[in-house]
Amino acid sequence: MVLNIILGFIIPWIFGVALYLKDKKVLLTIAPFSSILAYTLNEFCFHLNFWRLIPVYIDDDYTSISVNLGLYPILGCYLIYYISKKYINSYLVIFIFTLATTAVEYLAFLFKLVTYGNGWNIGFTFISYLIPYLLIYWYYLKLKIIKVF
Repeated sequence: MVLNIILGFIIPWIFGVALYLKDKKVLLTIAPFSSILAYTLNEFCFHLNFWRLIPVYIDDDYTSISVNLGLYPILGCYLIYYISKKYINSYLVIFIFTLATTAVEYLAFLFKLVTYGNGWNIGFTFISYLIPYLLIYWYYLKLKIIKVF
């Protein structure tokens, strides 16, 4: 559980503070939406036993809260930060973020930090990251329309 907190919350929020110092608006608008997406997707998939985080004997809500409030919101913020500040194709950035996040989760799977069930595999994991990243980007585009960005 301590590992979940360090890797899923403390380290990401060190990068979150760095981002806050660069671009407050991205962090304050994108992080809450990203966190809601992470929580919703994780709860749905925990309920269907698609994946579990270690330690498996602790309720999934407790094992995932660090990534729902730490890692995934910060990744969503950095996604939008790079899209808004760099002149690269947005969908290419989303693809790179999806691929990188999937690769990190695959490492977690290999080290038994994450377990899959009910036919879940790394391909589904890729899709489970792609869809939220797309939703975050489309949310950002809507925020641009109403002049938040």
